[in-house]
Amino acid sequence: MHKEGDKGLGCWTKSWRCWTEPRRGFKKTLEESKETAAKQTPVYEQILLSNEASEAQKVKALFGKAFELDRLERLSAQLSLLYTLQIFAFKVKVLEVEVGNIDEQLAKSGIMEKHAEIEGIKKNIDALKILLEAQYESLKEISENQNKNLQYIF
Repeated sequence: MHKEGDKGLGCWTKSWRCWTEPRRGFKKTLEESKETAAKQTPVYEQILLSNEASEAQKVKALFGKAFELDRLERLSAQLSLLYTLQIFAFKVKVLEVEVGNIDEQLAKSGIMEKHAEIEGIKKNIDALKILLEAQYESLKEISENQNKNLQYIF
């Protein structure tokens, strides 16, 4: 069974709270982006409808509006994925605890031949936790890279 001192997912499968902070950060960024888009979209629309704006200004406004909407869509998708990962981490932890309990019951009842099968299940749970951690790290990296990439455009 996964103990407190084990390496790996550690906090991510031990506590719902470990998922709360990153989720709050994504949610805050999404809300801030919504506010920015709500302020910028009318400006972009005004430029696009203006007879006095040059074609270059209109193109820049069109791209700006598209980038704002794309950013909102991306952040929303990332937040949704983070919620899914949080639920998955919880389910993996429940499965880990249940398998540990079954293993303990089998050991107490003297049925040790099933112990090898339980150990196999535990290894699969550990593999799921590694995949979960990799997915979370990938999500973080994608978010950081997209934010850096979009900053130099405007």
